[in-house]
Amino acid sequence: MGIPHHFGIYYSPTAGPYRQADLQAFLPHIGSTGAKWVVLRANSKRAVPEAFVRGLIDEGFTPVIHLDAPPSPNLEREVSPLLHVYSRWGVKYICFFDAPNRRAFWGKAWQSSNLPELFLDAFLPLATSAHARGITPILPPLLPGGDYWDTAFLRHVLEGITRRAEHLIPSLALGAYAWSEGKPLNWGAGGPEAWPEALPYSTPEGSQDQRGFRIFEWYAAHARAVWNREPKIFLIGMGWRYGQAPSDEVEKHNAEIARMFRQGELPDYILGGAFWALTAPEGDEIAWVAPDGSPKQIIAKVGMAAQEGQSEGKKGVYVLLPRKNGRVPAAHLGAALAWLQNTAATVGSIPQEALQAEEIIIIGSPADYPPQVRAELNVHPKATWLPPIGTYPAPE
Repeated sequence: MGIPHHFGIYYSPTAGPYRQADLQAFLPHIGSTGAKWVVLRANSKRAVPEAFVRGLIDEGFTPVIHLDAPPSPNLEREVSPLLHVYSRWGVKYICFFDAPNRRAFWGKAWQSSNLPELFLDAFLPLATSAHARGITPILPPLLPGGDYWDTAFLRHVLEGITRRAEHLIPSLALGAYAWSEGKPLNWGAGGPEAWPEALPYSTPEGSQDQRGFRIFEWYAAHARAVWNREPKIFLIGMGWRYGQAPSDEVEKHNAEIARMFRQGELPDYILGGAFWALTAPEGDEIAWVAPDGSPKQIIAKVGMAAQEGQSEGKKGVYVLLPRKNGRVPAAHLGAALAWLQNTAATVGSIPQEALQAEEIIIIGSPADYPPQVRAELNVHPKATWLPPIGTYPAPE
């Protein structure tokens, strides 16, 4: 069993609107799923509002900006000011472009004889600019299969990066669409080594290919072959979407993916993944929140599955301390001394570590912790709150 991984949610398939009132209304829904990542679709004209980005970060979520724009010669110059403010606001990950192996992405340029090189002409300046600002650039997810077969396109892109910008390789992550609609979760498991008969545009009967949840195994295999290393991979979209199957099947399937994430059943190179989608334009049924603002069943089911995944294999006692302005308050630290001196408990201030323990002693009041962290702590089966006053007897 590997390390637990954090999943997330794609906020909306459109670039906004990003309203503060929506953020406050949706934060409890996001937190109750157990999500840690929130992918925000954006364009090259304006940034996602600062208050929205910082609001997510302040509540313990990691935003990923998915900047969807057509390739153009001046794009880096246009996007550079946005990268500057995103970096200043605390953004650490940006995915550039969306599915460049589609004919629609290129328009008239589709007739070019070397689309992967044209793509790198647009991507590499952006990746270089992001890296210079402390942001991890993510190669865009490709349409599984696609008009230009995704694994062939990816292979040419990886080779082009090796030739043109090898110094960036350690700083890059790969994006992927791990849609599994209509297929079991183990479809294509083992990658091209397990299914050598599968070739671009040709999957023989009885064989399997990359077009499923395990697409990351195929992308990782190509990266190992070209780069001689496994890059981090972020699943920009994954699982089943409402509207693609009966609702109960969608909910059951995605709940199992959430459990796999939290139980550590995915490769260590998986950076994270995002279910689609929290909200959507009116009339689009993929949204996990109904038009009236009420959560659909999938939110509760994914949250329960994630919690079950966390509860398995827990051990030990964790004494959790809050942080204010980057430091643990002296009164709270003093309250933990009895535990530090008389037990083998782990003392720390990382909620994700605490949630892996069999028992949590939470020093402080609920107001000392962000709402999302409070929600997760409150559903832990053995969590005890202790105020940072007085003297506590050594535990038995």
